[in-house]
Order: sequence, then structure tokens, then C-alpha cells
Amino acid sequence: MLAAPQLWLRSSAASWAQRRQGQDSLAVTLEKRRIYILPTRFGLAFGCTIFAMLLGALNYGSSLGFALTFLLAGLGIVIMRHCHNNLRDLHVRFIGAQPAFAGGAAVFRFALHNDARSDRFEITLAPAGEESDSQDIPAEQTRTFTLTVPSGERGLLLLGRFSVATRYPGNLFRAWTWMHMRATCVIYPRPAPRGRPLPNDAGGEGQLGSLEHGDADFIGLRAAVPGDPPQRIAWKAFARNDELMVKQFSAGAQQARMLSWDSLANLETEERLAQLTRWCLDAAERNLSVGLALPDRVVPVGRGLKHLHECLRALALFEDPAE
Repeated sequence: MLAAPQLWLRSSAASWAQRRQGQDSLAVTLEKRRIYILPTRFGLAFGCTIFAMLLGALNYGSSLGFALTFLLAGLGIVIMRHCHNNLRDLHVRFIGAQPAFAGGAAVFRFALHNDARSDRFEITLAPAGEESDSQDIPAEQTRTFTLTVPSGERGLLLLGRFSVATRYPGNLFRAWTWMHMRATCVIYPRPAPRGRPLPNDAGGEGQLGSLEHGDADFIGLRAAVPGDPPQRIAWKAFARNDELMVKQFSAGAQQARMLSWDSLANLETEERLAQLTRWCLDAAERNLSVGLALPDRVVPVGRGLKHLHECLRALALFEDPAE
């Protein structure tokens, strides 16, 4: 029965905070006006205990009772101030996100810098309505925090609202601020199951790419093209004529694959993307050079981890012109 009112209250408070603070940039300094603080359950119990002690001291006229009550009340006020100051002037900066496949977990990374001369304790970052593990930030140092968010469909995943919070010291109060950064993460298509061979393999489909030579007898030089491995660049020739040349070898000739959107005409859009994703991963495992031909862009032939992520990003952000 209380779930619906609590959900409405949290949603209303979040909307009010976003209107009050506005959209945040990717680097924010926590000013005092945007830090909120409320007592925790232990803090409420602590306050009720102090109130009961005050009633007892008034009823019995106990000087020691008054002294203890006001001492504990003053301690609570000091704890509240320290809790609020534990977040004040903290620098929060988004430093990137680790791409994920659809249905997996996207990891957002943030750097929190403490330029004060005192340490910050028990700082947590968490998506809305959740709690996470805490870290301490020593004086004049930076710590990296991660937020793990489940991903849905391919494309750009927007992190949305998250909190920076602390309960230090004493766990009597919780100070927090809401962040509304436009932090995004690329979500790659979910790869298709293994089984369909790469284009130009036995029984495969696709277009023929350029030739790439093995590591046997040296047969000469050719002009470098995007995707050529750096270890085969002839640096001495480059020093002589300022032109990038690549060493060629005679043995182990190998055809580079061009992964074409049109070669999967019998599949639906998402199925095509899933299969192209699988082919990109299979080619990377076998250290093959591949290119990617989509209706909206072409990724030149290449290989390596950077090239793999370029292909997967193109697949993740693909928009079918027919739709």
C-alpha cells in the first residue's frame, strides 16, 4: 500500500530537483545549495530518544538529564554539519563508459576529486533509488567510481539521474545530491549464434576484399592503406621519401573479407545486425582483416581491437533508411 505513494513522492522530488538544478555538464562541482540532507532511520531513532530524554528531564527536574540531553543534541548537530560538508566542493567528472552488448551491463566511470586538505569518507555513487559500495577519497586525490546499469536495445544508452551520497559520520544523516549528466554508453547489437561462415569462406557469402600477405619471403613494397598493421610499415622508406610504404611477403596469401549488408537480404534488420556483429567477432578472433559495408556508411578494411570497436559502433548506431 505504501509503494505507490513512495514512488510518486520520489518521482516528484526528482522532477523538482531537475527543474531547480537544470541539466548538468560532464564535470560538476558540488555546491552547498544542491546538497540535500535528511535523517536516516537511526537518526530518527536518535532524535526520538533525545526528545524522550528531554521530557524525562523536564518531569523530574534533573540537571544531569538536561546536560546529557543537550550534549547529545549538540553532538547530532555537529554530525549533521560534518555529513553535509563531506560532499561540499567535491568535483565529479564523467570519464567514459565501457561499451556493452545488448542485454548486458553497461559500465559508466566517474572521477571524483577531493581538492580539500581533509579526507572524504564513505562516498557512494548509485543509480536512482539504489545503494552502492562506498569509497574514501584522501585529501587532494582522485578516486574512480563505476556505475553498472543494465542495457536494453542497441544504440546509445543514456545514464539518466544518479546520486552522489554519504552517511558519514555516524550514519545518523544521509547527505546526497542528484546528478543529471548526459553520460552515454554505446550498446552493441547482440551477436547471432555461431554457425554461419564468414564471407568468402567455404559456403560463405559476401564480396571479395583486398589481398593481405603472410610472413615469408619479402617481395617488395606497396603504398600503405588504412588497416595495414603498423609493424609492416617500411619506416626507412618513409624517412627517405615521406611516403608510407608497406612490406609485402609472398607466402600465406589471405583474402580480406568485406562484410556486406546486402549479402544478408533474406534477414530482417536486427537479424542482419546480429549476424554482422557475429562475423566481426569471429574475424577478430582469427585476426582477419575485414571491412563493413552498410547502407549509411562503409568502414574500410582493417583489423585489430580498435577496428573491431569501430565496426561494432557502426552497427550499434545504424539506422535503416527504409524505416
